[in-house]
Amino acid sequence: MKMVEKHHSENSRFHIFRFFYGILFMTLVLFLANLQFIESDEFATKERIQGQRRILRPGARGDITDREGRILVGNTAQFQAIIHLDVLKDEIWKEKIKLKKMAFEIREDLLNVPNLTLNRMLQFCRNNNHIKLRPISLSGKTKSSNKKRVKVFLLDKRLTIEENDQGDWHCNFSINDISEKTSFRFSNISDQINVNISGLFNTTYYLHPGEKSLPYPHYLSENHTNKDSIISKLFSFTDPEIKKPKFYTSNYSLSWEARYSVVNKYLNQINKITNRNDNLTLNKLKLHWNKRLVLPMELIPNLSSIEYASLIESLAPDSPVQIQAKSVRHYPEKDVASHVLGYVGSGYEADTSGLFGNDLATFEIKGKKGKAGIEKFFDAQLRGIDGGDIWRINPMGLRFDRIEKKASQKGKSIELTIDLDIQKVAESSLTAMSQRVAAHRILPDSNWNKTITKRTRQVLISTNETELSQEILLTAFKDAPFPLTGNEASTVAGFKGTLEDANKLLRLLYSKGVLDKSSISDDSYVLAPPPPPPGAAVLLDVKNGQILCLASKPNYDLQNLSPRISQDAYDKIERMEAWLPRAWHPGYCPASPFKLVTAVAALRAKVVTPSELFICDGIYKGMICHCYPGRHGEMNLKDAEAQSCNVYFYQLAERLGEARLIQEAKSFGMDLTPTIELPSLRNSPNVPDPDWKKKSIGENWALEDTFNVAIGQGGLRQSPLQMACFAAALANKQKIFQPTLIRSNKAKRHSAPIGLSEQDLAAIVEGMHLATIKGTAKRCKIPGVEIAGKTGTAQWRNHNMKLSLAWFIGFAPIEDPEVAIAVLVEGVIPQDHIQGGLTATPVAKDILQSYFNKQKQKNLRIN
Repeated sequence: MKMVEKHHSENSRFHIFRFFYGILFMTLVLFLANLQFIESDEFATKERIQGQRRILRPGARGDITDREGRILVGNTAQFQAIIHLDVLKDEIWKEKIKLKKMAFEIREDLLNVPNLTLNRMLQFCRNNNHIKLRPISLSGKTKSSNKKRVKVFLLDKRLTIEENDQGDWHCNFSINDISEKTSFRFSNISDQINVNISGLFNTTYYLHPGEKSLPYPHYLSENHTNKDSIISKLFSFTDPEIKKPKFYTSNYSLSWEARYSVVNKYLNQINKITNRNDNLTLNKLKLHWNKRLVLPMELIPNLSSIEYASLIESLAPDSPVQIQAKSVRHYPEKDVASHVLGYVGSGYEADTSGLFGNDLATFEIKGKKGKAGIEKFFDAQLRGIDGGDIWRINPMGLRFDRIEKKASQKGKSIELTIDLDIQKVAESSLTAMSQRVAAHRILPDSNWNKTITKRTRQVLISTNETELSQEILLTAFKDAPFPLTGNEASTVAGFKGTLEDANKLLRLLYSKGVLDKSSISDDSYVLAPPPPPPGAAVLLDVKNGQILCLASKPNYDLQNLSPRISQDAYDKIERMEAWLPRAWHPGYCPASPFKLVTAVAALRAKVVTPSELFICDGIYKGMICHCYPGRHGEMNLKDAEAQSCNVYFYQLAERLGEARLIQEAKSFGMDLTPTIELPSLRNSPNVPDPDWKKKSIGENWALEDTFNVAIGQGGLRQSPLQMACFAAALANKQKIFQPTLIRSNKAKRHSAPIGLSEQDLAAIVEGMHLATIKGTAKRCKIPGVEIAGKTGTAQWRNHNMKLSLAWFIGFAPIEDPEVAIAVLVEGVIPQDHIQGGLTATPVAKDILQSYFNKQKQKNLRIN
C-alpha cells in the first residue's frame, strides 16, 4: 500500500514538469510561427537591405550645337583601366601573412642590435624591398610653449611637415635617402617621436632625460660634436629604465599595406605595358575601400587609343584589371566660345525619383554638374535621366550578382544662336590684334615691374613666407643667365623652406603671372612679360535679337577641363586672367560710343539742332579734347561724331544738365544687365549720378562730372554686350534691345521708340556713317556695305596703372540694318598703343566682313 501511494506521489510531480515543459514548447512553437508567418516580411526586408546594394549611373548630358546644328559640346567615350577589388581577397590575405612574418623577423633582428639609435635602425632596414618602396613616417606633438612651426631636417634637406590645430605633426621620407652619415635635426618638437617603418611596425623614441635642458633645435647624430650637435643617446627607446626597445605591429596597418601592395602590383603591370608612370597613393585606396568598395576602383582614368589597344592585347581574360569606357564631355572646337559654353565639374546629385531600391545603401557613379556658361544655366535640361543597378553583396561588402537594372537616358540638346564661323573669325581677329599690340612693346616696362613686385608680395604673405624678400627673389630671376628651378631659386634667394614649399611658391607666382615656364622644362621658370591685351566682341542680329558672336579673349581650352581640371590647366587660365567673360562683363568705361547717348538726349531735349555749330579750341573750361593742343574748329553734330570731338559734347552736356543726361542713359537700360541665358555675374553696370558719387567718393557732383559722363568716362561701367545692344536699339529706332542665345522662332520683343524725329535720328546715323568713311572708324570700310560706326578710347585704372580701352560699336547696313556690333580691346601696360580707330575697328571689320560674306554665299545658293 505504501508503495502505491509513493508511486502516485512521484507521478504527480512528473505531471507538473510535463505541464511546465509543455508550456515552454508551445511558447517556442508560437514564437517560431510568429517569425515564420507574421514577421517573415520584416526579416526578409532586413535581409534584403543587409545583403543588397544599389549603384546609380548618371545619364549622358545633352549636346550643345550652334545655329547650323554643328556640335559645340558633346560626349565621347573615355577608356580607363579599373580593378575589381572583390577578386583580390585571396591575394590580399596571402600578402598580409607574408608582411606579418616579415615584420616579426625584422623586429627580432633589431632586438639584437646594440645601442639601437634611429639611424642604426634605419640602416638595418635599408635593404628590405618592401621598406624601399614605402615611406618611413615620423610623427609627434609640437612643443606646447610656442606656436612656431615644426622643422625636421634630414641632413641639410628640410622635410615637408603636416601639422593640425591639435598640435600633431608628421612627415614622410624614403629609406633610400638614408646613408651611414645620416643625421636628423628637429625644431619645436615635444620629447616623443613616433616612428612607423613602412606600415610594418612602430616604435617610439624619447628625448634622453639628461638632455632635456638643452635648447632646440635638437640633433640626432651618431657623432658627438660639441658645436651644434647632441650626443648619440639624445633619444632612447621608451622609458629610460627600460633597456630593450618595444615594437608594435598593427593588424590594421598590415591589412592596408597588403591591400596597397597587391593593387599597386597590378598598377605597375599596367605601367609596364603602357610605358606610363602613374602612381597610387594609400589615401586614395583607403578612400575607395571605405566608401565605394562595391564599385571597381579606377587605376588610370584616361587611356590613349594606343594604350587601350596594348592593354586589351596584353591583359589576361581573367585579370582583375579590366578596360572600361565612360562618357565624358567632349569639346570638338576646344577653346572656341569657351566662356559661353562653360564646363562641368563636381557637385552632381543623382535624382532617384522613379528608381527602385530607395531603402538600400546607395553608391553613385558620379556624374558632372554644369559649373559655368550654358552648361550651368541649362544644367537641368542637359543632364540625363539617372539609371541604376541592384547587386547582391557578400559579407565583405563586395558585389557578386546583379538582380535588377534600369538604363540611364541622355539629356536634352540645346541649340544656340551662335554662328561658329563668325565666332572663330572674331576670336582669331582679337588674337591677331592682341599679338600685334604686344609686338610693339619695349620691355622691360617699369610699370609692369611694379605690378609683378606687388603680386609677389601678396603671394609671399598668403603663403606665410614673410621672411623672403620679393625684391631678392625677383632679382634672382632677372639676373639669372638661365631659367631657374625651385631648388636653384631657393639657393639664390636664400629661401629656407622645403623644396616642395619652393616649388609651390613658384607655381603660385606662375599662376599670378609673375613667372612664366621656360621652353626647357615645366620645372624651370623665367620672369613673365606682360600678357597680351585682352579683348571682346559681340555681333547681334537686330531683326530677331539673336547673338551671332559672343567672344572673349583670353579664353581657355575646354578640352583641358574634361573630365577634370588639372592643376596645370587651372594655373594657365588663372595667370592669363582668362576666367573673366569680358564680352558680357560690365566693368568698362564705354568711352566715346556713349557720346551717341549724349546726342540723343540733347536732340530729344531740343537744346541743340543737328546743324548748330560749336567751336572746338582743344579745351573747354579746363577739360581737354583728344586733339589738344590742336583744335577741331567749327563742328556740327555729324562732324563731331565723325571726329569724336570731346569739346562739342562738353557743350551739349552743359546745356542739357546732368539729370536729363543720366535719365537718357537709364532709358536705354544702361543701369541694368541685359538678360541672356547665362549665369549672372557679381558685377552690375553703372550709370553714375550725384547720389552715387556722394556714397562712393563722399563728394558733391560737379560740372566736370557731367562732362566726363557725356564722353563716356567717370563712373560709367558697361559691357561690350550692353554697348552692342545700344547699337542695335539705334538700328531699330527703339530704346531697349533684348538679346538671346537660344535659337527659336519667337519674334523679337518691341520696346518704346527712341523718341527722335526722322531728321534728328538720320543726323546721328549720318555722323556714324561719316566716321566710317573719313573719320576715326574709316578702317571699317567694307566694299558694298554702308556701315554706321563709332570709335572710342577710354582712360581707366587697372592693376594700379593708367591704361587705355579701345572701342568700336555700330550697325550695318544703314538702310536696312541686319547686325549690330561692339568690339573692345584692353591695354595691359601704359605703353600699349590702344586706340578705338586703330585697334578695335579692324577687328570689327573682320567680323562684319565674315557675316556679309556668309550672307552673300547663302543668297547665291538660293538663286
